[in-house]
Amino acid sequence: MRSATLTPWQGDTLFGHWCWLILYEEGEGALRVFLEPFRAGDPPLVLSNGFPMDDEECWLPRPIVPRPAVPEAGKRELVRAMERAKAVKAIRFVTLTEFNALCRGDEVAFSERQELWHADPVLKNQINRLTGTTTPMEEAEGGNLYDVEEMVFVDASGLRPRPLDVAFYVKVRDERWADRAGELFGYLAESGYGAKKSTGYGQVRLVSWEAFDGFERPQGANGFVSLSNWVPACGDPREGFYNTLVKYGKLGEELAAGQNPFKFPLTMLTAGSCFYVQGKVAEAYGRLVTAIAPAVPEAVQYAFAFAVPACLALPPLQVV
Repeated sequence: MRSATLTPWQGDTLFGHWCWLILYEEGEGALRVFLEPFRAGDPPLVLSNGFPMDDEECWLPRPIVPRPAVPEAGKRELVRAMERAKAVKAIRFVTLTEFNALCRGDEVAFSERQELWHADPVLKNQINRLTGTTTPMEEAEGGNLYDVEEMVFVDASGLRPRPLDVAFYVKVRDERWADRAGELFGYLAESGYGAKKSTGYGQVRLVSWEAFDGFERPQGANGFVSLSNWVPACGDPREGFYNTLVKYGKLGEELAAGQNPFKFPLTMLTAGSCFYVQGKVAEAYGRLVTAIAPAVPEAVQYAFAFAVPACLALPPLQVV
């Protein structure tokens, strides 16, 4: 990152940026061809969310694996177990080693760790387009103070910016799609990411685009962990452990200036969600959500899960 951002690093937002860039660079026909396999439920590439990364460590979302049943114990032991569970729940990111251990079904003793990024409110003032300055308060309609939430990586103090990269992981069908994804990341580095990129937010530089083999595929995997926010398709697994978020999206670029730029609210399962599967774990789950914007019926929302195979323990309680 070369600047702060106002938009979380999420796979569906990145995919939307890619679609606009294809439209601008290659035309409407190229965009239609690009979207065809996604509409058919057979994505040739699958995107993760964006996660912090530096030279020493890849940080990933903590898998929401089922917790082991608390053994019969006294009140004091039960309280300690609840406190440990609460501390683990507060952890947002784990190291690659911890992530793979959790996917193998191993127990991990988490150490205390700092938060990696903050979203801090910053005050702004509206600029008069005619004068290039703020309008004096004594004039009619003078002044328009507002705040935005800047997202930056921070050091252990929580106050100073910390130079971390953002890593996206992409599953590709073949080398041709790997080249295509690298090309689209190049477009993104030239245009910026997220809200208010025209004013300097979301400025990024492409550091590298390379093969990654850090995710283990444990033997006997009976489920998966998603590295992206997603929406299940008909027939996708339903038994699992997950958190949800509701996205109140808006149309991008010139469509944002239309009469109704808003999308319908969309409930998504968050990165780190885990689900049980029958048989072999697929490379992706989820779907392309259609009819998401009332003003633009052809608009779609990317909502595929980047699935990493995992050995999930059976939950302590089975509901039939």
